[in-house]
Amino acid sequence: MKTVLIILGIALLALLVSIGYSMLTGGSKDLSPAPQEEVWARMEKEQQEAIEKQRAEMLKNKPISTETQTYPREGVVTAVITIAGKGDFTMELYPKAAPKTVARISELMRKGFYNGILVHRVEDRFVVQFGDPQTRSKGVDAPGIGSHGSGQNIPFETNNLKHMTGSVAMALNSPKSDTADSQIFINLDRNAPLDGSYCVFGFVSQGMDVVRKIARGDKIEKITVQ
Repeated sequence: MKTVLIILGIALLALLVSIGYSMLTGGSKDLSPAPQEEVWARMEKEQQEAIEKQRAEMLKNKPISTETQTYPREGVVTAVITIAGKGDFTMELYPKAAPKTVARISELMRKGFYNGILVHRVEDRFVVQFGDPQTRSKGVDAPGIGSHGSGQNIPFETNNLKHMTGSVAMALNSPKSDTADSQIFINLDRNAPLDGSYCVFGFVSQGMDVVRKIARGDKIEKITVQ
């Protein structure tokens, strides 16, 4: 009897040790983040949300720039862009300011290159950007979206045009580089830090209210070049 009690005691002690170890380690099959990691991740997310909220409040109270500039309208190319569910806006392209850029972009527009492409970038009070053909089939959240084009680069062109509200410019892999292709952006406010580094070649002459309604994922139905 005594021997049996001893054996039972040893078995019970082993079971308690096993349970205690499992509680300390979380079990060998538990791959969820440690509690402290979850806390840090939550704190980081809350901090980022607070920063974004503060930025949004700051921009909401900051008046949109009404500065204007004179564009060289000799040979101007006019394009009407239709955004699904939002309406039309008119963009003027100025070959006098950027001849190679306007020639290539207007060529792509006439060929229907932009038809069906989704707007993949919208940043409040900064830019609306589009021109990645991969968005047609992959949407705007797939890896690498924002890095594709038509496959033909455009040399960087310089002029004195500024990044005013409504001005249109080429997206680049890096400032002042020959990496422009088909992606273009529209300035939603005065973006002075971009001056001289990204070629301005156009302006939204009508429908800036439509541009401001554009959301990430909106589709370009068609572009009509006049």
